[in-house]
Amino acid sequence: MNSPIEISRLEAYINHIGGFATSEKSHLYRGQEDAEWDVTSGVLRRLLSVYKGKRQLLPSLCWGYLLQLVDEVQLEYPSIYRSMSPLECLAHLQHNGVATGLIDFTFNPLVALWFACAETEVETSGKVTVLENDSDEICGIKSIKELESGLENFFSPAKSKWHLWAPALDSRLVDTQRITRQYSVFLFGLPEVSDDIVANEIVIPHAHKAALRTELAHVGISEETLFADPPGFWERNTSQHYYDMDLIKPYYGEIL
Repeated sequence: MNSPIEISRLEAYINHIGGFATSEKSHLYRGQEDAEWDVTSGVLRRLLSVYKGKRQLLPSLCWGYLLQLVDEVQLEYPSIYRSMSPLECLAHLQHNGVATGLIDFTFNPLVALWFACAETEVETSGKVTVLENDSDEICGIKSIKELESGLENFFSPAKSKWHLWAPALDSRLVDTQRITRQYSVFLFGLPEVSDDIVANEIVIPHAHKAALRTELAHVGISEETLFADPPGFWERNTSQHYYDMDLIKPYYGEIL
């Protein structure tokens, strides 16, 4: 992995991406609002809160957790999950906020930058992690047979292999608006991404997050475009979410 670099402007970010992204190579990008966070699956983060002192057992524990999770939802909610393959179950659960073994990545570096510029309760720098989509390291799901196979083919500790899957654009299992707009893909197979497959890390200092999000909005990357589905509307209109008072002017005029 190359040494992490810091960027503060969109132009610098695009130029840096252009320095290694070519037509011959495909890359995966993930943006996280805290540069200190590792790139891990939700199941690993959930189990770490319980088994902090038993990290060496976590690959096997994650495997058992995923088996139990799919068994439970297919048993308890058969009208939704019984007809799905185990991997499709995980995709649907992931979309609804459940901790699974899937890790969200995107093919679009600007989308990853938007997520890296999210604000946190404590002022932190963000980070974009870049992986080279190397077929020797990451196996793409390329057939229905693979998609419908059991979780042991993807998550068993004996396999120890990364897999990549982009749900179909007409899927009923996950929201296709978000997948399309965010160029989303799922990386899975191991509980966490190790440094040996990371090609680049780009750090965004906290002081520049807001300005970068403004720049991104000017090129069509914003909360409204990335989360254009009904759940996105609901999420950005909760009582805790910032409200732009300019939106009210056409209805009540300049009263503030």
